[in-house]
Amino acid sequence: MKTYKDLKSVSYIEPGIHFAEKLLDVQFTRTGKNRYSAFCPFHADTKDSFRVYSDGKDEVKFHCFGGCKGNWDIYDIIMIRNKCSFKEAQRTWADYLDIKDFKVFDGKSKSVPEPDEEPEPEDSVGFIEPELDQEIIAALDESARFYNELLLSDEDRFKDVYAYLRRRGVGTDLIRRFNIGYAPPYSDKQCYGRALIYQFLPRFEKDYTLFRPFFKGGMVRLLNDPSVKGYGYYLQQINNGKSGAFSSNYGDYFAGRMVFPIYNIEAQVVGFTGRRPNNRGVRWLKQKTGESAISTKSWLYGIDKAHRHIKHYRTVILVEGIFDYFVFYKLLQDQDKPIVVSTMGSRLTGEARSILKGLGIEHFIVAYDWDEAGRKGIARIASEVGGRVHYLGGMAEGQDPYDKLKPVISAISGFSLKHLMAGAKKAQEKTDKPVNVHIISSGKPEHRDVVFEATGNETAPFLNKETESSEYYYSTDDFLPLLTYNHGNKPMLDKTIEQIIKLLEARPTKPQSASIFTIPVKFLQNEGYADLGAALILWLRLVIEQQKRKRIIRETDETLAGWLNTSRATISNYKSRLKDLGFLNIKTDVRPQRLSVRYFPRQEH
Repeated sequence: MKTYKDLKSVSYIEPGIHFAEKLLDVQFTRTGKNRYSAFCPFHADTKDSFRVYSDGKDEVKFHCFGGCKGNWDIYDIIMIRNKCSFKEAQRTWADYLDIKDFKVFDGKSKSVPEPDEEPEPEDSVGFIEPELDQEIIAALDESARFYNELLLSDEDRFKDVYAYLRRRGVGTDLIRRFNIGYAPPYSDKQCYGRALIYQFLPRFEKDYTLFRPFFKGGMVRLLNDPSVKGYGYYLQQINNGKSGAFSSNYGDYFAGRMVFPIYNIEAQVVGFTGRRPNNRGVRWLKQKTGESAISTKSWLYGIDKAHRHIKHYRTVILVEGIFDYFVFYKLLQDQDKPIVVSTMGSRLTGEARSILKGLGIEHFIVAYDWDEAGRKGIARIASEVGGRVHYLGGMAEGQDPYDKLKPVISAISGFSLKHLMAGAKKAQEKTDKPVNVHIISSGKPEHRDVVFEATGNETAPFLNKETESSEYYYSTDDFLPLLTYNHGNKPMLDKTIEQIIKLLEARPTKPQSASIFTIPVKFLQNEGYADLGAALILWLRLVIEQQKRKRIIRETDETLAGWLNTSRATISNYKSRLKDLGFLNIKTDVRPQRLSVRYFPRQEH
């Protein structure tokens, strides 16, 4: 029978290295026989001071020669990382090795106290992201300012970007305030997806070492990299007519995307996330650990502006996405004192949780999307944080906070937050069950507010499996009168499209009449209509016809023009747009043509 001492011998050093890399999120380098080194995961290490070796007793040791000065075995690092007991650490290691015949030692670790014996100190050993050197931080800051200035410099050139941002509630003032920028795509004839590289090219060519911070900071990519997804696409972007290694073989990492700088609590740029100004392909892109010196684990969008006020009110509103963030930010009556941050996904990481914990938060308002991932995120936060957790209630399946709050006129002020939180304490039982946050829209606008109601269930109701709808049901009779191009001018056409979008955004989950057509839920969630413009009218009429006939459409452009009270040239123009966007298949080698509607565009890199 194996003992705990047997399992920390040098014969298990190789599986120990693999296990520790995954557990600690580090990468070891072999430095000799049974010797490895890495950056220490327990302090802000600038050298590879974390060493693994075999001591004189033939035992594997993990030692930090840097700030920690720690000397641990495999069980100690499991205890530190998982905050578990010595017995649990032994079982974890034995299970990983798939050793069944194992005897757990009843004693205690000599290096790490049991989790219930000692309270967590103020300056406890914990996990922090790798420290970015000042050169990388400076490169990230310069990149943010450059992209922001580029976007602000020419609204006509980037009109599609401005149009998208305004649809999402982000105007020029917020673009300036949050340093939002744009990286032109590889198809751009001015910079070929290399706007950032071209901006600093003279600097790189004068001293090639100055390129390193931009590359390690994840702002540029090597186009000839077979290991990346989309290698074939990036390969096509090499040799754009420019000579030189930097301008030919590298491209801007965020080419074709709006860029949102991520600031840490000290207001330093620590990374970026980017989004296409349309809904084609992979919409969101962020730097990833391993591809650069960037670590995304502690990212909280807006924490630089919010941390003082979060600490003052002991309250934070957590949202999933960046545009959810702006919805709540704009609701705040005093925007100089925001208490909202985005976790950039439906998971609050341990690193981000530690940042918020350090601000003394008592109340977490979790306004995640009302889908399975969002509900799991809410439940996970409720089980992990020490404060009270509230969730945004009253939302339909699949609805996100942006949809919920669009009609809300009320504003949240610092004064009302104090009373709001006091009311929440009274409404909630000592059991720390979540409570619903409801939006009240009755009464005078200046008196509208957010209030709490305690849930009456033993468990949060959203944890029960709900019936999920995959389609929305629309009345054909409501839409057909609007599906026409017979308008006197463009403002009238734009008004009709607004009416159509309003009908679509109603998102009925049950049929309202005998004559209906359906649209997939994800089309609305992805805002598929946003890219179509006036072609939306043709697309919707084809959707109705295709579903009514239960087959592809076989009609001439002349017939389509008759349906929509317009010319064949207009139909041809909008057909081409739908095809280019990936929302329509057209087969013209037969008479009449074959038309087949698509609800989602083909994925692109």
